[in-house]
Amino acid sequence: MSSPLPIKIHKTLQIGTSRAAPGFDDDLPLALRDSVRSRPGAAAATQEENLWLSLAAHALWQRAGHQPAAPQPAAPAAPSSDSDTLRACPAQAERALALLLQDEFPQVRSEWLRLANADKCRLPPRLLPGVLDMGTAHRPLRALIDGVLGARGHWLAKQNPSWNWVGADTDDVRLLWDDGNIEQRANALRDMRAHDAAAALQALQATWPSETPEHRATLLGCLSVGLGLADEAFLESALDDKRKEVRSVAQRLLAGLPGSQLAQRMLARAMPLLRVERNGDSAHLLADVPHERDKSMQRDGVGAGLYPAMGEKSGWLVDILAAVPPTYWSSTFDASPRTCLTLAMASEFKHTLLLGWSSALQRSLQAGYDAGLHAWFTAFLDLYLKSSGIHTHMPRDFFGLFGTLPFDAADDLLSTLVEATPAAWMRAHSSLIDMLDDAAKSAQRNWPLALSKAVVSRIQAGCAANTLQSWSLSYTMASLALVLDPRGIDAYENGWPKDIPEFAQWEDTVDKFLRTLRFRHDMYQSFQEQSV
Repeated sequence: MSSPLPIKIHKTLQIGTSRAAPGFDDDLPLALRDSVRSRPGAAAATQEENLWLSLAAHALWQRAGHQPAAPQPAAPAAPSSDSDTLRACPAQAERALALLLQDEFPQVRSEWLRLANADKCRLPPRLLPGVLDMGTAHRPLRALIDGVLGARGHWLAKQNPSWNWVGADTDDVRLLWDDGNIEQRANALRDMRAHDAAAALQALQATWPSETPEHRATLLGCLSVGLGLADEAFLESALDDKRKEVRSVAQRLLAGLPGSQLAQRMLARAMPLLRVERNGDSAHLLADVPHERDKSMQRDGVGAGLYPAMGEKSGWLVDILAAVPPTYWSSTFDASPRTCLTLAMASEFKHTLLLGWSSALQRSLQAGYDAGLHAWFTAFLDLYLKSSGIHTHMPRDFFGLFGTLPFDAADDLLSTLVEATPAAWMRAHSSLIDMLDDAAKSAQRNWPLALSKAVVSRIQAGCAANTLQSWSLSYTMASLALVLDPRGIDAYENGWPKDIPEFAQWEDTVDKFLRTLRFRHDMYQSFQEQSV
């Protein structure tokens, strides 16, 4: 077998044993880990000795392969490639995948799999074990892997219990719902929701009593596809589930469902807590916190959030505001989103209001997009870029909302923000750069070529003028390398100020940035090849 190095051991090699958390061998295969830990003298060994022994044991484990615990009937012969509907993987794409499995550019693995799915390629037979091991270690990749396994990959997955997350090789959604693993059942339920939401709900209700708590939380979240008031009664019953994770999913879905009873209850709680008092040309936003929290409020999720450095009752107000679309307040106060935020900034409850409203915007945009929510998002962007330290009053992943916008809206917004800056970025643009980092991490596709080139040219000019902070931009460039359009690689590779002494601080970062983009460019080209 050829599995990648266990993640904890990999991280320990990068940061050193003195900084690593205990248990760096936790994710070794169970039998191997027990053997390493129970060997004579293990208790007296140093961390370094244990690390090197774990590495050596893992390498031997890979070479030794898998041995069944007991003799088993001979497995059926591997299916012929002729029986596969997927085309063979092009040779260059296969070489790229081999590099990815050797931990070269591991962050590009999902992109390779997306390209292979889009191109309807099957995985090359010699790399199937490594890819299956990768899917075992990285759950988010499993659905992408499943789409390119082909008949041979599905046959092979049945030969090793570690690969049992791969299910039946079938496109029959109903069969996957009945007999698949939890990932396949969740995907099948989403497909069923997209085609017939009512029938999918009935299917979930039929199996609900027999589902495990973990599966209930996963499957309930699938109702976000085609969510409507017809789902409300079932979601309301889930508010009384014994498992907190299930209740949290139900609270989130109901709060984002326009017209739901939970949304109306939260709105009724919120209405008396905020008001605007006007005196001539001046206006003030006044806020109160709830005085108590009854069982009904707890059932709806009031008090479920954790807000360090905030009073308990202020936290209740955040939870209530987070369940009310922010467009309600701009309408009620007859004020634009920017004016609402200006009023909030002048309030003694600034932190509570901004956190509640930004959380509400996050929840509303994840449920659907409209012009009113877009106006609120641009108002928050404007406030963030103009006010120092405002990010502490917003959810940590707030700018991941770029990933929920329609592609054109996100592209236009990012292009406008970048084009509004001078030709060379400076330290004053650090907030914008941080925001681009979040936007890049949430991107669902490559950024437009013009935007990609505009970003790179401003970084190059900033390097030449020595007006950027290399330590912070190094993280952002790693993110950008994964979303910039790789077709612009020739432009990206030119224009760096390599002849100035200050470039030394950038050299490693730029080299990694360009190598990743060059690899991605060649990878895209490889899928244009005809299969042999």
